[in-house]
Amino acid sequence: MPEINSQLLELSGMFRNLVRKMTHEWKRRMGDSFSMTQFRTLYVLYSRGPQKAADMADILCVTSGAITGLADKLIMKQLVERQRSEDDRRVVYLRITDQGKEMLDGMLEKQKETISLFFEGLPKEDIEHLRRIFELLLMRIEQLEQEE
Repeated sequence: MPEINSQLLELSGMFRNLVRKMTHEWKRRMGDSFSMTQFRTLYVLYSRGPQKAADMADILCVTSGAITGLADKLIMKQLVERQRSEDDRRVVYLRITDQGKEMLDGMLEKQKETISLFFEGLPKEDIEHLRRIFELLLMRIEQLEQEE
């Protein structure tokens, strides 16, 4: 049992290190003016359409306060806008602008190149195993959160 705990701790540290290095490489390639979370926000709005701030917070695993600050920055850059619901004026959606779509399109190519560099040389089967493992871990964490 102690050996397994030791391996799990090592995995946890390796994962944190991997995320830190990937984030560093992202910043190096994209510049400090645009964070990975800002990119993910644009991507979610582009792929899923307008979203409520609370839903965005859940999707991105950040707080509602973080979404407000994030949205404000993207709105100042004219990449996102707030849009009131026609059905209920109290409900406000975040929506990607045409300028945001253009920026995202350019960034997607850089992002694909960057991600490809990280996984270059890994066999397709290993990548599929990683996806499966991450999905299982995320499902397990969601189960734990629901039990609370």
